[in-house]
Amino acid sequence: MATETDLEELVARVNELRQNEPDPFSAEASAVEAYVLAVRDLTERADRVGFESLNEVQARYLREAAMRQVRFAHARLEHDRHEAIEVLNRLFRLGRVPRPDGRYDGELVALSTGLLSDPFFEWMTRIYLPWLGKTFDAEARVGDNVFRDNAWSKATEKLGWPEYRIPSDDPPDTVRVFPFRTSLAAGIEDPDIQVLRIAYAEAPNPLPVRRIVDEVVELPGGYILGKAHMRGLREFRRVCFFGLLKAPS
Repeated sequence: MATETDLEELVARVNELRQNEPDPFSAEASAVEAYVLAVRDLTERADRVGFESLNEVQARYLREAAMRQVRFAHARLEHDRHEAIEVLNRLFRLGRVPRPDGRYDGELVALSTGLLSDPFFEWMTRIYLPWLGKTFDAEARVGDNVFRDNAWSKATEKLGWPEYRIPSDDPPDTVRVFPFRTSLAAGIEDPDIQVLRIAYAEAPNPLPVRRIVDEVVELPGGYILGKAHMRGLREFRRVCFFGLLKAPS
């Protein structure tokens, strides 16, 4: 049972954490990594002691701290791409295997093919990419992707999407496509850590999609950070980082 001293120490450490948050545009990746490790330690302590011992602002800060570092890295891409990608790599390695279930809102965090064209394609995807997120069935270990049913997707439907669409009662301006299966696996780039692997090869998907393998981990606070890889002739190449957050009920 938590003592008054435990509660006071938790509040003090959360306040200290807020004061020492790394600079969002100049912090080294190692500093962000150390910060998120401290966030994880405090989150686990708060789970034991009780989040109700924190006020609303403190509890929200702690729950959103890791997600905020991912979004800071995204904002940093334009002026310090190398360090931003290194931050995302380190944060991914800190994650733990999640058990997502239900609908999750998605966001593209960074293209990371290593090509000079990445910034251009990031600009293009902000305009045209209709991907909205994913749905998961944790017990069945399956899921699918949710897209905005815009002019682009309606055009591609006529070129081959109909057989890949999944009937649903989602809003009429969305469509669920590209089903997948999930499994526990070692990371492609990080074989020393466990991830939730999302594979499209066994499902009825078009050939290019079958070459994709996603991996996701959960950061402190529940934000899910993912990597998407594309299989080449001999090996996988990472193509992007993405994020998932549980959709409101």
